[in-house]
Amino acid sequence: MTPPLPGRAGTAARARRAALRLVRYHRSGLFALAVIVGLVSGGGAVLFRIGIDSWTLLLTGAEDYTEALGPSQGILSFAGRWFVLLAPVISGALVGPLMTALGRTTTGHGVGGVIWSARRGDGTVAPVPALASTGAAILTIGGGGAVGPEGPIAELGASAGSVVGRALGLPIRSARMLTAAGTAAGIASAFNAPLAGAFFAMEVILVDFTVDAFAFVVLASVSSSVLSHHLLGTTLSLSLPSLSLDGDAQLGWVALLGVLGGLVGIAFSRCRFLAADWCRDLLDATRLPQWARPAIGGLALGALLLAVPEMYGESSAVLGRALANEYTTTALLALTAAKIAATSITMGMGFVGGVFAPSLLIGGTLGAWLGSLVAPTPTGVAVFGVVGMGAVFTGSARAPMTAVILIIEMTGQYGLLTPLMLAIALATVTSRFLTRTTIYTEELRRRGEDIDDPVGATIVGRATARDLMHEPPAVLTASTSLARAARIVRASGSTSLPVVADAGASGQAEGSEDGPGDDGAPGGVAGRRRLLGCVSAVALAQAALEERRGQTPRTVGDLPLDQEVIDASSGTTAVLKALVDSRASGLPVVEEAARGGRGRGSERALLGWVDQDEMVRRLYRHQHAALEAAQSRTSLGSRTQAWWAHRRR
Repeated sequence: MTPPLPGRAGTAARARRAALRLVRYHRSGLFALAVIVGLVSGGGAVLFRIGIDSWTLLLTGAEDYTEALGPSQGILSFAGRWFVLLAPVISGALVGPLMTALGRTTTGHGVGGVIWSARRGDGTVAPVPALASTGAAILTIGGGGAVGPEGPIAELGASAGSVVGRALGLPIRSARMLTAAGTAAGIASAFNAPLAGAFFAMEVILVDFTVDAFAFVVLASVSSSVLSHHLLGTTLSLSLPSLSLDGDAQLGWVALLGVLGGLVGIAFSRCRFLAADWCRDLLDATRLPQWARPAIGGLALGALLLAVPEMYGESSAVLGRALANEYTTTALLALTAAKIAATSITMGMGFVGGVFAPSLLIGGTLGAWLGSLVAPTPTGVAVFGVVGMGAVFTGSARAPMTAVILIIEMTGQYGLLTPLMLAIALATVTSRFLTRTTIYTEELRRRGEDIDDPVGATIVGRATARDLMHEPPAVLTASTSLARAARIVRASGSTSLPVVADAGASGQAEGSEDGPGDDGAPGGVAGRRRLLGCVSAVALAQAALEERRGQTPRTVGDLPLDQEVIDASSGTTAVLKALVDSRASGLPVVEEAARGGRGRGSERALLGWVDQDEMVRRLYRHQHAALEAAQSRTSLGSRTQAWWAHRRR
């Protein structure tokens, strides 16, 4: 084959560059990527659902075991009703090695990991751990784990967006948007709720309600939902008759349910993490390897399923029966408590899944319980059950808009919009009043990532002086002559410099005019030199003037030295305040070090230097990135106006 002509090669290269610019920086190209990510995520969600149903069918003989309960009709039929003790153990024996071998990730799994990546990271969600998490969730749910599909499917969708974003070299903001779009698409397919998936991505993942964010996630949700509708059908998640509240007088009971839902949502979140701590301590005591722990934990889960088989998997049929008023008041309370316990044990023992769907069941049974007391009719129980679903989900996840839209899309009960909004609003207030984190952000807080911290979102966040410091422009010793000190200050470009004890007193030779050392390591750049203070250019000039008047020449150590310093552990706010109050161009960063000998107190060891120039450079980089982002947010109309105005000049 003859090589292409240079002209054609050049044209093709220019076309590729133009196409890359289109998808990287233009809305039309980015929106097209959102559609592609939505389709990929939708396909993944469909395969995920097929996998859960297939594994459940293999073990139990039914796609939803909680529809019929009783003995297994699958491969575990030989065990009779005791099969629920074996299914979690078998699944755990597969989940442990799978997650140990392929599931390691720095961002974390599930919705929490996606939140961190989209808000604090660069939008990257590793695909291999996401696939491992999805496979483990199939085994977990199909094997009786009382969790939901949304965590792994959100992670899988986010990884699809991340892979596309990294392959095309998208800017960080666009990559984050695409990650959130993948999450929205996964949630939309998992719950057959495209608008709820979009709002979940904006409200929980991004906390961004701009027009661009809305367009991104909606396009992904719609494309994902269209694909899943073609492959799985368009039936509602819950088929209920038309429901409405029996008079406005019942709004008082709805308000009570909202508060109860907020409290139970908080309790669910706390139980989930307390169980995780308890299970970790228990399993650590056994010294079992990580890969074996889910199998052993499956015994505890199986014992609970043996007592309450309704907790097997997602328990979709149980929620339907609760809303249909088929349980007694006592049974509804027992199911609420059992689901909290089953989900907490499942997650604590190392299985994989989400907490979104379990919160809906907990809320449904809680609401049905209250409905059976205050409105003991089939319609009343269903109304309060539906409202309770939104209240408990909001109490744990604190996503009120998502909750309202999700419940409406899942049930089609638009007549319940008013009571839903009331209950969800009160659940939000209750949850926010009692806790600062949600069931998703608490996981991040426990690993040291406070995602909702306002300070963490600033330019320098919660960095300390040790993180911000660098090598001083130069370092003077006490014996440095005034003439040499003046030359060093002039060459450094700084208005003041640190002064340390002489080599005989501090164990280190005089600093030079060359500035930073070769190592440049943070925290040790200036060694362990004993700081005496700082000398300013003004003080040197005054001393030089006195010297010319005939007074005895002096060294730097004879001058009055400024004693303003910054401790290495000081936070960013303290650093900035010290720079502003001192009006100095820079200040030394020190660490208290004990002197040799008894009773000799402590001395200040010079570690580094912070200056206003570095703060300004950080601000400039942040502002420059924001300006580039603003310039990319154009439209055809604005570009046409700019072109026309330029032509008329």
